[in-house]
Amino acid sequence: MALTLNLEKSARTLVLSLEKAGIAKPPALEVGFGLDVSGSFEDEHRAGITDRLLTRLVPWGLAFDPDKKVEVFTFSSGAAGVHEVGAVDAGNHDGYVAKNIIAKVPGWNGGTDYSHLLERMLKHFGWAGPIEKKAGFFGRLMGQKDEVIPVAKKRSLVIVATDGDNTDKERTLRVLRESEQRQDQVYFLFLGISNQGSSFPFLERIGDQFGNTGFKAIHNLRQFVGQSDEELNAQLIDEELIAWLKG
Repeated sequence: MALTLNLEKSARTLVLSLEKAGIAKPPALEVGFGLDVSGSFEDEHRAGITDRLLTRLVPWGLAFDPDKKVEVFTFSSGAAGVHEVGAVDAGNHDGYVAKNIIAKVPGWNGGTDYSHLLERMLKHFGWAGPIEKKAGFFGRLMGQKDEVIPVAKKRSLVIVATDGDNTDKERTLRVLRESEQRQDQVYFLFLGISNQGSSFPFLERIGDQFGNTGFKAIHNLRQFVGQSDEELNAQLIDEELIAWLKG
């Protein structure tokens, strides 16, 4: 119960932080979270630091999402490396990564691509056409057919946590460019995480190039998740995000 109350207090602090930045009332948004499960990020997962990060983002779901949840996806290399894990909220966040992600999701310890995650998120929130559900070999034997599932368009904020450089730069640029041209109502906030002082030139580039894409470098994740609510909010909220929220 105490954890839930603390998260609700964190959500109220987020609302106040947004108010100070010019957002009188947080708009209703779906909130998504994409977590990199490539091999180089395994230590942070097993140490419980990414679990703590996810917990610190639950208040964003409480503040923005009508259902008070965050939709969690994992990703590594290729389309097969993207997986919908499920929703995290104030009731199930404790140990979520260990229980649902570590060594359990497709693509675990793979490489790093961004474009397939972005496509999946855009489809999930209704901006890139319907979701295609394949029947599979045994399903076909049982008479099942492929399904095309229409999805309602939902304005969304998607936070992506990654520690590595991607191998699909041109494809990622194309997905973001097409999304911008469609005027999709989705904002992607990339968190580039590295304890080795790595730089993220590609993430900086897309953060500068696209008005619905932001980038924050996190050089010490343990320190980042240990901040006060006010300090964490100050790092994640900037003028571009505020402008998008007002739009």
